[in-house]
Amino acid sequence: MGMQSKDWLIFRILTNKFHANSRDLFLKNLPIAEAEKVLDQNFSSTDASLLLIQPQYLIEKIHYSWFLNTFKEIPKALQPALLASLPKTLSEGISKTLNIPLKKMEISLPIKRYLINMLYTRFEKKEILPNEFLPDNPLNLLLGFSKQKIVTIIDYLGLYDLSDELRHIVEKNLLKKVYLCLSSKKQQFLKNILNQKEKLLAPRLEITNENLDREKLETTLHKRGLIRLSQALSGKHKDFVWHIVHLLDSGRGQMIATHYKAEEIPVVSQALTHQVVNVINYLNKTSQT
Repeated sequence: MGMQSKDWLIFRILTNKFHANSRDLFLKNLPIAEAEKVLDQNFSSTDASLLLIQPQYLIEKIHYSWFLNTFKEIPKALQPALLASLPKTLSEGISKTLNIPLKKMEISLPIKRYLINMLYTRFEKKEILPNEFLPDNPLNLLLGFSKQKIVTIIDYLGLYDLSDELRHIVEKNLLKKVYLCLSSKKQQFLKNILNQKEKLLAPRLEITNENLDREKLETTLHKRGLIRLSQALSGKHKDFVWHIVHLLDSGRGQMIATHYKAEEIPVVSQALTHQVVNVINYLNKTSQT
């Protein structure tokens, strides 16, 4: 019987740790197909312990909204202890949303781990790779961002749709009104990308003097940004996408999952990946000034 996926991970970790400069020699006694599977695990981590603490490791990076339905299924007698065992960002969010008092309790580490494992395994049935074992891709840096930063990136991605729309607006007064709906930082980004030739065709926003409303425009651009991010993620490793989706709240995450495609969208995914990187670079640059 051939090796399973976790076997390939472990072999790759051992290769990284002990045979980084002689991996071909280390793997030569494996069947060719198995050796190729090991090499397909394209990561640099040498820490196998992450495979053993997965629920505790993963749960800290998941937005609390994803656990609300699962938490309701936990026996009520265990809910206070589980809340007290969870990281603060999770316990406070769940407590406030479900109106369950958050009590201070002394709970041993083994019991905490048991309760967290119970919640996580009820929530997610399949095995998810930790960040360190994900293949390299240009968007991996998103894994280190907070929910709020990714939300900001989504907002800025929507400005690409707005830049395309502005190319169709000739009325100066309407252009001025559109710019007044944006922060100075977004105005500058919009001016930057207006000089770039948009290679992708998106549905028109159809902005007019009659329908222009700041709040509605922000909501529309955010949804457009979510779609752009979804298509940029298309073709990326499914577990990488799982991490990004669950860093966000369940509403945004489910929208990304809806528009994400398992296969890369020809031309589109690559162009949108470049846009995501462009937004990140702009936000990093302007945060330092």
